[in-house]
Amino acid sequence: QIGGDGFGYYSYLRSFIFDGNFDLHNEFALFDSLYDQTTIPNWQTETNQLGNPFAVGSAILWLPFLLLAVLADKIFYFYDAYTISGFSGPYQLALALATWSYFFLGIALIFNTLRKIIGDKFSWLGILATIGLSPVVFYLLYEPSMAHGLTVFSTGWFFYLVFKIYNAQEIKIRDFLFLGVSSGLLFLLRWQDITFVFLAVFLLLAKILRDKNYKKYIRALLLTLLFFILTILPQLFMWKYLFGQWVAVPQGASFFHLAQPHVWQFLFSSHHGLFIVHPWLIFSIVGLILFFRKNRLLGAALFFVLLLQIYLNSGLYDWYGGGSFGARRMVNSFFVFAWGFSYFSKIIFEKKKIFFLFGLLVFTGMIFNVLLMIAYAKNIIPLNDFTSYTDLYSAPIKVLKDL
Repeated sequence: QIGGDGFGYYSYLRSFIFDGNFDLHNEFALFDSLYDQTTIPNWQTETNQLGNPFAVGSAILWLPFLLLAVLADKIFYFYDAYTISGFSGPYQLALALATWSYFFLGIALIFNTLRKIIGDKFSWLGILATIGLSPVVFYLLYEPSMAHGLTVFSTGWFFYLVFKIYNAQEIKIRDFLFLGVSSGLLFLLRWQDITFVFLAVFLLLAKILRDKNYKKYIRALLLTLLFFILTILPQLFMWKYLFGQWVAVPQGASFFHLAQPHVWQFLFSSHHGLFIVHPWLIFSIVGLILFFRKNRLLGAALFFVLLLQIYLNSGLYDWYGGGSFGARRMVNSFFVFAWGFSYFSKIIFEKKKIFFLFGLLVFTGMIFNVLLMIAYAKNIIPLNDFTSYTDLYSAPIKVLKDL
């Protein structure tokens, strides 16, 4: 279904295609009726619009796929049980296909980056392990209308360009242009992802100091900034239209508690804690530590952006991610986790017994992750309620008993 946060991401596109405007009242009236919510009175703004708290980037990426769904619906006339058009089967499928397509494109870009640093075989192992052991599969299968699958593409493209520029022997203006667009896309999909730009700043600064070609780099970086600003304009104009200001915090100032982050709970709580719901990700952290010992510059950069994401996510008022499967907001760090898994695989590959044990543990972890997803989907574990460690780890067994 197009549901949950996905309703908010999609509402821009649905309103634009079917109503020719960005008045979101009828979209969220449907949402309220389906899910017994009160978004209409709660989200009214001073501009008499409905203040959608979700970013516009997903709607932009989904647009080509939705146009195909509109065409298919007009030709075949599918059954529609909704009070307004755009939420029936063809549109649900279109959003899912779009998310999956961008996800696999992101995977290709991540592989293309890692293979040059770690090698083909180990890069594939790391990527497959990260897919199977992280929250991303849940958001590809059960909730593809959310932005998480798309962030694998946006961050994958961004990292690909950063490392392409970092390793290049000469300055290619086109790469800096695309870096500006990809940085803007980070912001358009999930605003907090713009913090990944620190990785680019860190590595490009090191490259500039090494190459000492300051004038050319300044021109290239100014072009990057220009295309970044052009790319984020849709979000700025939408904020201006909905909230009456060019920059807004739609969730309100109380959404952030950065002075009092819940780091321990975010990592180790039984309620969606990163290393509790996805304990095998710890192998990725070990891989990053080992890589840091080999390359302190890149290792430090990767650790910095990962720790920054942990800090930001743990500093939100709903650090647990609401109705979430695990630490869903860390899907944007897919690239970093894949890097750690890939390097860990490479380090232990020659130690056959350890590598075999690692493979067995990864396979077991993938089975655990799948069973846990099913447990959440069947409400054996409620997405929105706090749960105990015992209930969490016994849920896969309950799923097997129900088969």
